[in-house]
Amino acid sequence: MKHSIKSSDPGHIPALDGLRGWAILWVLIWHYINFLQPYFPGWAGVDLFFVLSGYLITGRLIQTKQRSDYFSHFYRNRILRIFPLYFALLIVYFTTIHLFVRSQHLPTVALYLDHWKSFFLFTGNWTFIFFGFPGDTSLLPLWSVAVEEQFYLFWPFVIFLIPGAKTRLWIFTAGILLVLLARTLYAYSSPTGYLSYYNTFCRMDSLLAGSLLYQLHHSRITIPPRLLNGITAALLIIFLAGCFTIKSTSPHNPFYSTVGFTLIALLFACLLHLTVQPGNGIIPRFFNMHFLRFCGKISYGLYLLNFPILQIVGTKLYFWGIGRWPQQLVLVHYLSSFICLLLTFLFSILSYRYFESWFLRLKNKKNIYLTS
Repeated sequence: MKHSIKSSDPGHIPALDGLRGWAILWVLIWHYINFLQPYFPGWAGVDLFFVLSGYLITGRLIQTKQRSDYFSHFYRNRILRIFPLYFALLIVYFTTIHLFVRSQHLPTVALYLDHWKSFFLFTGNWTFIFFGFPGDTSLLPLWSVAVEEQFYLFWPFVIFLIPGAKTRLWIFTAGILLVLLARTLYAYSSPTGYLSYYNTFCRMDSLLAGSLLYQLHHSRITIPPRLLNGITAALLIIFLAGCFTIKSTSPHNPFYSTVGFTLIALLFACLLHLTVQPGNGIIPRFFNMHFLRFCGKISYGLYLLNFPILQIVGTKLYFWGIGRWPQQLVLVHYLSSFICLLLTFLFSILSYRYFESWFLRLKNKKNIYLTS
């Protein structure tokens, strides 16, 4: 049987929530379980988010391309989903700095104070590239939100202006190859090539991989299972060989800064393809697990809140703990991290249920009104 899916079907695919949950768990493992970092590239959960975003956003745009409110409908929905929690976090963070941070600690947040506008304008990733990193890294994960928002800014025009499916397939494929080439040249020509990790253009291959996959599905192009399995196996082998050769899972090493990100993007696109297949296969069943779907539902809150809680609350808990148990540094570290993880889940659940959901209901009401 050949793999295909009618992605023009507007129905919700629960397994995608599970895949999103899997992505955020990778990020949480990377942030919270330090001893696994040399062996586990948990940061790649962000790349999975990018592939998912490219797939879902391209799907929504293609499905609504004929609507008279094509642009306003898209941007309104993105604003209702992204802006409320994002700006709430920024307001709370900068208010806390002004009210509670002592003058001797201000140098650790000086970059945020000097370039606060960039975070409100979703250009924080470029601030990190051109001005470096602050001592306090609470807002560092916002770089990926900035990349996605910059993608959302121009992608509706790309879909609207490119006339046919075949043309889109060629352009998306060429775009992935162009990003791969440009990032490789940048990595070898620039002493700060590792900063390609935060560069919007250098991370477009993940978003384009998701977009390409949706276009393949929408065009009813079938993928023979043997070919798909061969491609997936080849990508995985090359990826593991690269990791083994470099002996590092840091996203800033030469392997990832050149071909690695593209390999990961294509590997995740294969995983996404298998996840959305109809039927009762092992991969869709796995991502339909209740816990993964639950994590996927609250993944936006988990992503935005986990690092500020870990950096701010975790640091205070750690120093409080070692002041009382100075001989138990490792225990205090992991205990404070565990408490922060529980707080992250708690606040993310509360945020989704009592804050984000209110805006999501506005989005859904508008959609019902427009299609009724």
